[in-house]
Amino acid sequence: MADFTRPDVVHLLRRAGFGGRPAEITALLALPSWAAVVDRVLDTSANPADTIPAAVDDDVDRYYPPWVAAVQYWLDRMATTPTPIVEKMTLFWHGNLASSTDACLPRHLFRQIKTYRALALGDVHTLLQAMAVDPAMLQYLNNASNVAAEPNENFARELMELFTLGNGAFTEADVVGMARAWTGYNYDRDGEQHIYRANKHDAGPKTIFGITRAWTGPEALTEIVRGSRQQTCARFLATKIWSFFAHPGPSAAIVDDLSAAFIASGMDVKALLRAVFLRPEFRLATTRTALVRSPIEWMVAAMRALDMDAATLHPEWFLEEMGQSPYQPPNVSGWKQNGAWISTSAQWRKGAFAGWARWKANDAGILAGAGSLAPAAAATAAFERFGIEDPSPLSRQRIEEYVAREKAANRTWAIPPNLVALALLTPDFQLA
Repeated sequence: MADFTRPDVVHLLRRAGFGGRPAEITALLALPSWAAVVDRVLDTSANPADTIPAAVDDDVDRYYPPWVAAVQYWLDRMATTPTPIVEKMTLFWHGNLASSTDACLPRHLFRQIKTYRALALGDVHTLLQAMAVDPAMLQYLNNASNVAAEPNENFARELMELFTLGNGAFTEADVVGMARAWTGYNYDRDGEQHIYRANKHDAGPKTIFGITRAWTGPEALTEIVRGSRQQTCARFLATKIWSFFAHPGPSAAIVDDLSAAFIASGMDVKALLRAVFLRPEFRLATTRTALVRSPIEWMVAAMRALDMDAATLHPEWFLEEMGQSPYQPPNVSGWKQNGAWISTSAQWRKGAFAGWARWKANDAGILAGAGSLAPAAAATAAFERFGIEDPSPLSRQRIEEYVAREKAANRTWAIPPNLVALALLTPDFQLA
């Protein structure tokens, strides 16, 4: 007898991706064990090629058209990829190693996300070293102009506080030393690439984490990930990743075990994710209802349920007012969770999208036969279409009541499109 259930699989596909289609759920249910299910979900061998569209790679310094093309590319990729864990992890890194088009052009952010995608589930040391000299990051946190004669502490501070160690895990002296270590690791605006300027690097001795030597920036980052601060770094990232995929505020025991597995793997992200998904706490009923979908996750789930692309649904028209605009984190600390996505303005904008999407769905014939069904059957058809496996009694009651009213008023034509809108706006569809 298998050591897992259908609800376990549905939950994993929501958290490790953007929801599972019936065929995907069925395929995983055929596997012999939960470990095999997790390994299948973490298999990235089918990850599709990643190219920069011409509309994004625009050599004219303009903003909106390349940004739209970049948003549509990424959301289409999220909605259609056979390896959604790659996109989910890339979204995690986008919010936790944050840069924004506030400081650079959309093509620079697109290339940063492309780098994060390529390295998302591998050695975190490799990812962090690439992040540190990424052109978007160099511009966003001012290391582009960090030179020995005038050290800039912005990147040095955020590297430790927000990216790798956490507040209180370093001193102001460490910030000073780290900033000096990263001098000369600058940005070539003409070539739009990182450039190391040896004549701008402070080659003198610096004290970081109580160790005095002629640190370079990459050496100081290696010290964080592989040296004296490895355990702090592992615990910090394990906490962040558990909070993103399971629930906020993991216990000390969970963090202890996850960080130990992370270190034992050589700081491999896929190994950490495997440890997260294999934890018994990951499959608890309380964990399944612990996260609200972010606007991007909600939009991608809608695109998947409707089987429509971004050029049809135009997510770029709606996401900013929902609170999460791709390539535009609100600040260097990235996006918050749960309560951050619940607001009057966000719900109104979701309502506007649902109103738009219902007519697109109606034109495509989605739920076309629902008007002829009994209320319970029509509600079930809508829940199944939108991957709502276990709707709350209240959601079912309200939708059945709506169908019954429309049938009584001889308005069966309105049932299919409005079922789409209602399903999108149910509390059930809001859960990650």
